[in-house]
Amino acid sequence: MFRSLRDFFSMIRTAIIGMGITIRHMFSPVITINYPEEQLDVPLGYRGIPVLLSDEDGNLKCVSCELCAKACPVNCIEIQSHRDNQTRKKVLDVYNLDSTWCMYCGLCVEACPFDALAMSDQFELASYDLPGLVYTRDQLAEIGRRAITPTDNIRETQNFGIKTGGARR
Repeated sequence: MFRSLRDFFSMIRTAIIGMGITIRHMFSPVITINYPEEQLDVPLGYRGIPVLLSDEDGNLKCVSCELCAKACPVNCIEIQSHRDNQTRKKVLDVYNLDSTWCMYCGLCVEACPFDALAMSDQFELASYDLPGLVYTRDQLAEIGRRAITPTDNIRETQNFGIKTGGARR
């Protein structure tokens, strides 16, 4: 009987503590965002869709080494390239990213030794059109060129991420 009485008072004490927390939060200011009119500012390094970065001249930094495709655990990156006969450098022909398969893990960005990829702040990717969710080289480069944060040395300074000024598609 003594044990059940002790359990009863412990239950009452726990309920009072829980109600105290509830009442305290009832009178705290509300933090509601009227989405989509208002949007939260995502932190730098947020793992949105991976994008291709360009240099100051507008040329893609990607050298078609295919390390990003090999690092991807779900194989959502397709790369096709050819070797230029004059310069003997690889030229990127096709870079497709299937965002329906992408886990947004960032392993592709970490694997890139040339800082040619970055995780963007794009998160509004919903669509009824499945083929529209496969991003091409030009689409990913266009998102990457909208970067409002510096794209140099993103490994050490920006946690592999860039800000593009909002989620536009």
